[in-house]
Amino acid sequence: MDLTVLVDNNCKIEYNLLAEPALSFLLENEYHKVLFDCGYSDVFIKNAYKLGLDLSDVTDIVLSHGHNDHTGGLLRLEALYRKMMKAGISLNLKTIFCTPNAFDIKLDTNDRNIGFPGKVEELCDIFEVDFTDSCTWLSPKLLFLGQIPKTYDTDYKYDDDTALVFKSENGLVIISGCCHIGIKNLIEYAQKVTGEKRIDTFIGGIHLVDKSEYRIRELGIYLRNLNINNFYPCHCCDLNAKIILSEYIKVKEVYSGLFLSFN
Repeated sequence: MDLTVLVDNNCKIEYNLLAEPALSFLLENEYHKVLFDCGYSDVFIKNAYKLGLDLSDVTDIVLSHGHNDHTGGLLRLEALYRKMMKAGISLNLKTIFCTPNAFDIKLDTNDRNIGFPGKVEELCDIFEVDFTDSCTWLSPKLLFLGQIPKTYDTDYKYDDDTALVFKSENGLVIISGCCHIGIKNLIEYAQKVTGEKRIDTFIGGIHLVDKSEYRIRELGIYLRNLNINNFYPCHCCDLNAKIILSEYIKVKEVYSGLFLSFN
């Protein structure tokens, strides 16, 4: 499986790509192409074009949760597909996998909706939306986790957080949006449902912005004990958290255009 970061908060100068405070990954193998989150806007589409990546043959779209920095770009993708269909381009049916509450209104502290900025019913003539809280195998090695149980306490008040897991030869590759559910809940649930204890790679947001040093160090100890081979925190993980975590585990850089490959 190949993974390309279509958009992240960071970009790298030689790639000449755009960044925004959002997230979108493209996962591909020889017969399957999965879009994981869609960022805020059309930046992920522009970056895919610059990278020579075709989004017209995406087979599945996975939404990690309903916040607009992960779902807003879905409206731009819908508009792109409508233009292609109007131009006579045939598109295969694309399924959106998400938890049942992903498109619920989500309010910030000022009572502004920071959830999906559109109407889900308007997507249904372009996409098939599969609302499920159950684990679903998208391919023989790629698992949609559904709603992740809250075994450990978390301050996230919504029940819509999910992730993807790829079973590689070297252990699990865990792909996270923001990990509002908590990294321990995510990792241990992934281990449970796959029966695989080894963690090869973790990539994605881990919701560490302006968090206490104690909380970051507690997580650092937990991650060190897991013996993760590759750790790529991004999007909602600030510099201070990365610096502290690097005392416990090697922290690798993420940016728009990053390419990773797993067997």
